[in-house]
Amino acid sequence: MGNKLRGQITTEFDGEKINLTLSTNAICELEAVVDQQIHVFLERFEEVDTVRMKDLRLIFWALMLEERPKATLKDAGRLIDGLRGDHQRIMTDAIVAAFPEEDGDGGDRTDGDAGADAPGK
Repeated sequence: MGNKLRGQITTEFDGEKINLTLSTNAICELEAVVDQQIHVFLERFEEVDTVRMKDLRLIFWALMLEERPKATLKDAGRLIDGLRGDHQRIMTDAIVAAFPEEDGDGGDRTDGDAGADAPGK
């Protein structure tokens, strides 16, 4: 099972479990390919009816890279095919996990607090 605190979403690929993660390194790889900042690229997904499959495949390729650094775009396409329509939820969950909302104090919103041992406390 994926670690939601680390932004991992677990699914099946080629008969095995895979943790999909939009990590910092994955974002950098994606930005290099599309030659855009991540937030600009993600704007393409705001209108579900106009999403291009090649963009969808790119985001799933990036999601695979943390566990499968040699993943190809064709691997990402096969992953999407195997998700049988669940790709929208998985992609959304992974993006939300990668960019958690901040609370009013500029910190990440979490279910607990950092505790007395946190730096600056």
